[in-house]
Amino acid sequence: MLINVTNRPHTTWSPEQTAAAEKFGTIVDFPMPAPDAELGEEEIDRIAGLVVRRVERRLGVEGSAGGAEGNAGGAEGSEKKECHAVVCQGDFVLVFRIVTMLKAKGITVLAPAFKRVTKPTLRPDGTTAPGYSFDFVRFRSY
Repeated sequence: MLINVTNRPHTTWSPEQTAAAEKFGTIVDFPMPAPDAELGEEEIDRIAGLVVRRVERRLGVEGSAGGAEGNAGGAEGSEKKECHAVVCQGDFVLVFRIVTMLKAKGITVLAPAFKRVTKPTLRPDGTTAPGYSFDFVRFRSY
């Protein structure tokens, strides 16, 4: 199982990213909280703890010191392995706290790696405007 803790539901992912994620089995979306910039560290830690407990419950590893088994099965293009992972992206400090907590429990945490592709667009006046897209390349472990 792959738990997607981001602000992008997996249904919006590219076919390449979806295929890489499916190597873990079922993909489950847990929306990444968007903490108010006024929140302090204690509140960020509280939110991170809530996310981590929700992940643990879904993976069935609640209270486990050595949480999920396996590695980033498929994150480097290897064949499918029976393991779990969490994709985590969002507010930098909240992500850091969540990743730190999950890794301490032995749960694999990944981030998608993208290649920036420049695609300038032609304006009606004949000038070009910078444009770009981000193409999924692979998952990388934190």
